[in-house]
Order: sequence, then C-alpha cells, then structure tokens
Amino acid sequence: MLNKDELNQLYRYALSLSAHEESAYDLVQSAVERYLKKMPEAIDKPLAYLKTIIRNLYFDQERHKKVVPMISIESDECAHIEPIDNDSMEDLLINQQEVQVLLSDLSSEENELLYLWAVEEHTVDEIARIYEKPRGTMLSKLHRLKKRIRGQLQGDGAGVSAVNKGKL
Repeated sequence: MLNKDELNQLYRYALSLSAHEESAYDLVQSAVERYLKKMPEAIDKPLAYLKTIIRNLYFDQERHKKVVPMISIESDECAHIEPIDNDSMEDLLINQQEVQVLLSDLSSEENELLYLWAVEEHTVDEIARIYEKPRGTMLSKLHRLKKRIRGQLQGDGAGVSAVNKGKL
C-alpha cells in the first residue's frame, strides 16, 4: 500500500495544482479511492497512476467551474516560507514576496510543469510521458517558462538570483 511519504508527495502535488489545502486533500482522497477500486496489484507504478488521476480530477473540476481559482498574495492561504539560514544558503537572494509574485503569474499548467521539474526533479523525458507530448514540446515550454521567470526577476532589479546562478 502507500506509505506516509508517498501520501505526502501526492498531497504536495495536488496542492501545487489546486493551491488550496482542502482541495488538495479532496483530490488525494478521491484519487486513492479510485486507485483502490482498480485492483492496485495490477498497476506497475502506483504513484504515477495516482498523480495522473489527481491531475485529471483537478482539470475536470476546473473545467466544470470554467474559472481558474486566483489567490491574493496577501491571503493567509499562501504558504509561509520560513526564513533561510544565511550561513547555509548565503547565495540565495530571492525573498518570499518575489516568489509569491512569480508563482501568482503562472497558469496551473505552468505551475504543474515547474513543480514536476523543480520539486519532484523529473527529467524532461519523464514530464513528456506524463503530459503525453513530444519531448521537444516540453523542452520548449520549460525553456520559455524559465526565460519568463528570469526576465521577471531581472526586471525587478533582483540582482544576483538563483536563476542567474543556474538554478532555474
């Protein structure tokens, strides 16, 4: 069955899509419910299968609403980023507000792409298989996304940033 780390990974994925804790819990619960009904022993990669279910459920919900949910940056629903210890990460100069502004400008598809690439550390080939699109298309989307984020950071006078140091 699924362990705590796998469930947390699924929750983080659902949260990256929905940006609401309650919706993320609902997505994970619905996905696990569908997974359990589908004879889990017959599925080779349960996490990939569950992420696909979560993604499909999320986009189904959004299609029914016909509106992508927007959250104000000032909202308490935005995750709080703890201060970074200056000794261990002194070269990281992106502050919490810059990150929130950058993430608020992304579409749900861009959020998902960034999450899969940066947080889950999937390769472009793996992401292309998830999206069922050609590798070149995903490379292009990722490149344009990184270029746009880089431009926004440089446009804000961020100076030296994680993007400029090759982290994005």
